[in-house]
Amino acid sequence: MNDRSVRILLVEDDPDDVWVMRGLLGDRWDGPFELIHAESLAAGLQRCARGGIDVMLLDLTLPDSLGLETFIVMQSMVSNVPIVVLTGLDDETTAVKAVQAGAQDYLVKGQVDDNLLVRSIRYAIERTRRHEAEDALRITNEEFRTAREIQQRLFPVAPPKFPGFEIDGAVFPAKATAGDCFDYIPMGERRLGVVLGDVSSHGMGPALLMAETRAYVRALSLACDDVGQILTGANRVLADDTDDLHFVTLMFALLDADTRRLTYASAGQRGYLFDAGGNFTHLDSTSLPLGVEKSTVVPCAEPIQLEESQLVFFCTDGVMEAESPDGEYFGADRAMKVVRENRHEPAGTIVQRLYQTIREFSGNAPQQDDITLVVIRVVAPEP
Repeated sequence: MNDRSVRILLVEDDPDDVWVMRGLLGDRWDGPFELIHAESLAAGLQRCARGGIDVMLLDLTLPDSLGLETFIVMQSMVSNVPIVVLTGLDDETTAVKAVQAGAQDYLVKGQVDDNLLVRSIRYAIERTRRHEAEDALRITNEEFRTAREIQQRLFPVAPPKFPGFEIDGAVFPAKATAGDCFDYIPMGERRLGVVLGDVSSHGMGPALLMAETRAYVRALSLACDDVGQILTGANRVLADDTDDLHFVTLMFALLDADTRRLTYASAGQRGYLFDAGGNFTHLDSTSLPLGVEKSTVVPCAEPIQLEESQLVFFCTDGVMEAESPDGEYFGADRAMKVVRENRHEPAGTIVQRLYQTIREFSGNAPQQDDITLVVIRVVAPEP
């Protein structure tokens, strides 16, 4: 219990029983309490309607109600208040039925001492609080499960089939929902947009912001094929919706199957280009993250001519910042080593092996941040 007075509503029409209950509580209750008395069911209901009652002692025999019906009516009207039923010796069977119907306990008049009364009241309050906490947790878990299912539908269900390229990616959330995302956006029959993004922090709020960002980027892609202009437009909208605590890093790469060129614009997100020998160069960011400054313009980098056996790799910072049990970061060097050693494997294999290596490095401890990976392998062109 806390220091606030516990408000106990006693619904009882017999003055002698009221006097006994008040005396028992005064002898044993070890904190501040307030005993509120109502002489009828109607009066008890009226008092409960004003709120602030922690527990109720309810006599089943009242001037305006009798037997089990007394409890049923009271419970239906004040379901959030734990009820301890009071009964006489000749009505114990009804009291048991009341407990089966939801009463927290029952006390037989004439057999109640101070220890039994206080214990029954305390158990009733704590049991109800525990059930309320369990219900709230169940509802929260159900909401998170639903949110996760909805978010999973936003991610690609399968790698895209795009001539001259083998592409795969995955999101591994730290919580039920992720602030990361990746996407494949058709930009005509022979061009494909590949998107990877990361909202600062993780959880439900960043997940909602990422869903919003994805929707803006996809909508703008319908009207424009310049990836820099698309991110610039998305930034103008997001700047009004974000606060000082959240921003979005996002890479938008455009692949052209005819020219085998990669054109990208990046708002605070870095990528990597591996050559056939396993050496890599950085694909650096071209602007601030989205949502920081409304006036930010996101330019495109110079187009990159891709060749067979090259590999493009994107990842969010959950990769580099994964920690070992002794606090060491996984870092870029380890990530590049895994990609380099597996660069001849299928794109999906590279994604899974890198994630597996990260989990082993962290001792399979709970993830502290979302991890998102995208691999683009340049393969032999179509005949």
